[in-house]
Amino acid sequence: MVRAGWVVLAVAMLATSCTTTSTSSQPVPTIDGSPAPPTTATPVGTTLADGSALPEGCDGKAVPGETVAFVAEGRAWALDPETGALACLFDVTDPGPFAFGPQGDRVLLADMQVQGLGPREPTWPPKGQTPSVFDWGHPLGLAIVYANGAAGPLKRFMDDGHVEKLSSLPKGTYQTIAYHPSGLALGFIIDEGDRQGIWLSSNEGKDPLRLVFSKPDTVFSSLAFSPDGTQVWWIAQHSGAISEIHWMDLADRTGFETILTRGLAPTAHGLMLAPTGPLMAATQGEGCADAQAMIVDADGARPAIPGGEQPTQALGWLDASTLLVAAGDCDQPATLFAVGAAAQHAVMLVDGVDIGVPRTELHDAPTEVPTPPNQAPPAPPGGVG
Repeated sequence: MVRAGWVVLAVAMLATSCTTTSTSSQPVPTIDGSPAPPTTATPVGTTLADGSALPEGCDGKAVPGETVAFVAEGRAWALDPETGALACLFDVTDPGPFAFGPQGDRVLLADMQVQGLGPREPTWPPKGQTPSVFDWGHPLGLAIVYANGAAGPLKRFMDDGHVEKLSSLPKGTYQTIAYHPSGLALGFIIDEGDRQGIWLSSNEGKDPLRLVFSKPDTVFSSLAFSPDGTQVWWIAQHSGAISEIHWMDLADRTGFETILTRGLAPTAHGLMLAPTGPLMAATQGEGCADAQAMIVDADGARPAIPGGEQPTQALGWLDASTLLVAAGDCDQPATLFAVGAAAQHAVMLVDGVDIGVPRTELHDAPTEVPTPPNQAPPAPPGGVG
């Protein structure tokens, strides 16, 4: 078994049946050492918050409140972090990135395989190697844009599974791909050889425009759009110094701002903006062994789970103030925690998972990409993603 989010796996084998059960309503253990409620038997393998093992059978379906997804014991699961309700989604051997679309109804697996969670959702067989960078189309998940190194981005459509090359984009090694929440634009971090650039294009890869470029000894480690679509945010790693978080107003684009990032190491990456409000998250560290999930607010950056002995990774926001965090040693099963950012209270959700991710639904997506006056490009004929 492997630690959540650390290793990209290879081949997925699926079944289409599911199950929904409910775990005990007893209080769950927290990272501060409070004991788990007693159980009649000690389960072997994956353990839920109430101390019980995963249920047998897989013949139901997930519901929207089950916003935590994970793979354990050869199956994909969805869990409600508030009630403990649990759904078995499908059988899976190697989940790959295990990344859900913006409506939580479809998931990307290894080798560009797509599994839908219902009879009306797309399910497509493998189509090439597992991508190094990708993002689901927004706000519906109608396509996936992905890239492997310097090969150039591709786009796989969910209506018929076909793939197109986005040939109008600049050459270089694609480090990050991010869909604008409206679905009408794409953001990229591209290593252009002597520098890195942050680029913006239409959702079809047309009209690429470089917004900023890096100075020597600085790299851009991650990119994200604000939930309302008005800004683009990124982390700049300054070698041997600090990481800074910057943002640009898409309706202006003449400059960028820097927020307070005291406490954020020069290895920070994986920027994640909360769905509403000012909170952000990232993970810092050279690799798995020293990884640390961080929460960023108006006072700077702080560990999501302070004082922990194991490496941690920020997986994504479950809501405006709750961060999903994986904790566990390298190449070992991980424990998933729901961390309340305000009180920094970490609640254990499940122990012994191969990989974990948020499975949340995007609501109130913007319908346009802000542009400077007199610079608005025509709307892409392909519509949103």
